Amino acid sequence: MAKRLLNIEQAISEKADVFRAFFLSNLSNSIREFIFDLSYRTNVYLFSGIIRNFYLNTKTSGFRDIDLVIEDDILLETLYPNLQLKRNSFGGYKIIIDTIAIDIWVIKSTWALNQGQLKLPLQLSYQIPDTTFFNFSSILYSLNDNTFIIGKQFKRFLRDKKIDIVLTENPYPELCIVNSFYYSDTLQLKLSSRIIGYIKTNFEIYKSKLEPVQLKHFGEIKYSIDTLEKRVSQLYQS
Repeated sequence: MAKRLLNIEQAISEKADVFRAFFLSNLSNSIREFIFDLSYRTNVYLFSGIIRNFYLNTKTSGFRDIDLVIEDDILLETLYPNLQLKRNSFGGYKIIIDTIAIDIWVIKSTWALNQGQLKLPLQLSYQIPDTTFFNFSSILYSLNDNTFIIGKQFKRFLRDKKIDIVLTENPYPELCIVNSFYYSDTLQLKLSSRIIGYIKTNFEIYKSKLEPVQLKHFGEIKYSIDTLEKRVSQLYQS
């Protein structure tokens, strides 16, 4: 089993050049120039469904959004005054370039690290894969070094093709519940027993927030409360 995970890690690493070409080829000139300029100023890491979809072979041309982590807390509003930019409550930025939303987070300000769930003085970038909720997000791509920082849970995700939890603590449990169903449906993957237990434990607690969080996150309600209640009921029967 350990050998198989090692083989998966090697296969991921060997595709770094192919992934980089795929990622950059799907960026507009303006976005590519911005990311390159940012990488000259600090270390930049990509983390998002872009990596997940690439390794699931469900990659498509064009991206709806891009998630980046940067090493240094540089003042983007000062460096890029002409960009459509705003800060969020967790110290990150949202920038719109060519209608694409780019979310940028500073490593030291990520929620799990800031809350003390994981906090070491060195190599914080290597801890990020252990701070994600979903196992398919447990990986970073370094744009500066053209290498992947691979969490053990991401390797298990590729091996098992099953959605699981990495870190239970999360500032938005209501969104985690909704996204569990959303990603299970869109990726056509099963939920692990651990994530099913999480949904059962938290559904009634956060029930009133499930529709509002969808409006904020998706801009629409993808799952009504009635639909979600039926889905949870099915979990008890499975």
